[in-house]
Amino acid sequence: MDRKYPTLAEIKASHAPKVEYERYLLASRFVFRPPSFPAIWLLVRLGVSGELASWLSGLSAMLGYICFLWPSRPLLWQGLGFLMLFNFFDCLDGGIARITDRRNSYGRFLDEAMGWADMLFWLMLGVAVWRTPYLRHVSGAWGLLPGLWLTVGALCFFLSVYAAYLERTFDQTLRAGWEKLQAARGVAPAATPVSGKGRPEVLARSLAHNLRVRETHYLLLVPAFAFGLADMFLAFMSLFYAGVVAMLLATYCLRGRKVKAAELASR
Repeated sequence: MDRKYPTLAEIKASHAPKVEYERYLLASRFVFRPPSFPAIWLLVRLGVSGELASWLSGLSAMLGYICFLWPSRPLLWQGLGFLMLFNFFDCLDGGIARITDRRNSYGRFLDEAMGWADMLFWLMLGVAVWRTPYLRHVSGAWGLLPGLWLTVGALCFFLSVYAAYLERTFDQTLRAGWEKLQAARGVAPAATPVSGKGRPEVLARSLAHNLRVRETHYLLLVPAFAFGLADMFLAFMSLFYAGVVAMLLATYCLRGRKVKAAELASR
């Protein structure tokens, strides 16, 4: 009996659970997601599994960073192309697993394991800026040493990873207590981070969310590489992540103190 393959309409329908998450992620919604549907349609027919797509995403990222570190000179555009391919395959692995009903713990592990590419991104960009004079817009005019960008890249690397670590730590240690405290006050968890927010806050949260995803980073690298502004982009993102870390620490510590007071009062 012939195998029944999913139609393009069924593939799009299977993506429905992620539509709300991607609603405000412009690069994902309008650039990377639309071609993922016909790609999944084709790859399922070729027998490509979600796990294989995850491995291909990791391989693409590795090739991208090899291009950034190429001995004679950085292969910037080739490296950026491989990173975009990494992101594209990362859009495919979950979609393939959903439409073929093959979601499993190993697939989720692989998807998370390939996050090493996100962790290294800012460090690799710092190396590329250090090695490539035409990517530095302000260094010569301000008398900055090229080696500074290695430090800035390492700082941005640390801050971006630490921001994600703070969020995960809050989820593991304080979220249950915080939501219990909110429930006691009659406050139900918001359906989405922007539910019930005014338009200015929705715009600010959406902008911050877009600035924290790789799709936006990769698209912004196009003008940064083309016009030699990669140093300014790296410096801006370092300041942005420093602000994110400061905001998360302040917010979570304030919530943590309230949870602590409630826990001690109940003893």
